[in-house]
Amino acid sequence: MEHSLTFLQINALFILMFLTAYFLRKVNIPPIISFLLIGFVSKFWIPHESTQLIELFKEAGIILLFFFIGLEYSFERLKNMVSIWKPGLADFLFNFVPIFLLARFFGFDLVTSLLIAGVFYPSSTSIVAKLLMDFKRLASPEAELLIGILIFEDLVSIILLSVLIPVVEFGSLEPKTLPVSLLKILVVLIIFYLLHRFLVPRIQLWLDRASEEESFVFFLLGFTMVVGVSFKDLGLSEALGAFLLGVLVPETRVMENIEHHLSALKELSIGVFFFFFAYESELTVPENLQFVLLLILLGVLLKVISTYVAAYLYGMKRKARLRTSLSFVPRGEFSVIIASLEPTVKLISIPFILSTALIGSFLFVLAPKVADLIYPPKKKRKRRARRELSPAQVVSPPDRPPRER
Repeated sequence: MEHSLTFLQINALFILMFLTAYFLRKVNIPPIISFLLIGFVSKFWIPHESTQLIELFKEAGIILLFFFIGLEYSFERLKNMVSIWKPGLADFLFNFVPIFLLARFFGFDLVTSLLIAGVFYPSSTSIVAKLLMDFKRLASPEAELLIGILIFEDLVSIILLSVLIPVVEFGSLEPKTLPVSLLKILVVLIIFYLLHRFLVPRIQLWLDRASEEESFVFFLLGFTMVVGVSFKDLGLSEALGAFLLGVLVPETRVMENIEHHLSALKELSIGVFFFFFAYESELTVPENLQFVLLLILLGVLLKVISTYVAAYLYGMKRKARLRTSLSFVPRGEFSVIIASLEPTVKLISIPFILSTALIGSFLFVLAPKVADLIYPPKKKRKRRARRELSPAQVVSPPDRPPRER
């Protein structure tokens, strides 16, 4: 009877997660927010023992998320990102360095300050990309820049995770921790690049054939999990292993079949991961409330300013720069993953992530209207200027002579 009740609670939870995400999306609130809210609410009616049934999805969430992010890239595409390094660097300098220094000023230790800066820095890939699609702005001038900076942030965040995880385990930044972590990352990158050059072309035809099998999902899921867990055991982030594995996948039929087999499981696992992030968090007011409020304020202002500067460096016009800067505020999955490394950081990060995701989503919707209001289209500017002229200043067209009959 108790097992049946637990099973019923979990199924009711999944239905509630769908309904909440469905209805909140109608008012432009991203699914991540709905999953976090359900996590908070569920603390009052689902015992911790019941959630053990879905612990596996929580563990798989990060690995599948970064595997699918890796599928969007290739080594060739990563090498062609030279044009985005200046905007990406400006975004990093504005949104990581000042927050690290601010956290140190408020008395946080070195490791906690690095984690807070890591939470603050990256915009949400899933929220921004989804909003670009939902509001049909993929063809707009800013879409290419926003996606480029998202890629840059993804790569930096993956490296940050790989460095921060061993730092959190040691509890302090040992002199040898950073060089060893960077050396491991470099070795792993070289190994995966060699696999891409020499192994993948040889097994590409087999992969295409094998991916047509319905049972291919078992091999795919098992192999992806093994790579992710192995990286974690090596002292690196499972996100880095899953990402590089996704990059290895050739852009042939195997990629389409992978997306067909695993996309639904990925969505389920990511939703459960965000649910657990909120479910396992304490519902208390942060001790450093002033710091949290300042963090939220700077989370909006610094992202707007840094993205405007990035758009300027990218060569965009003033109107496009303004529209771009108002479209990049939401924080999401990377912030949640970094915050989950440390309970103290998680408590500070929850209101920050929720606030910036909500404010950023609404700013994204309002961005074109605000840009049109400040920089109206040429026709509107001419009509406005004509209305502002006095009657004496308006020159009427000369009378035409009567037409001859």
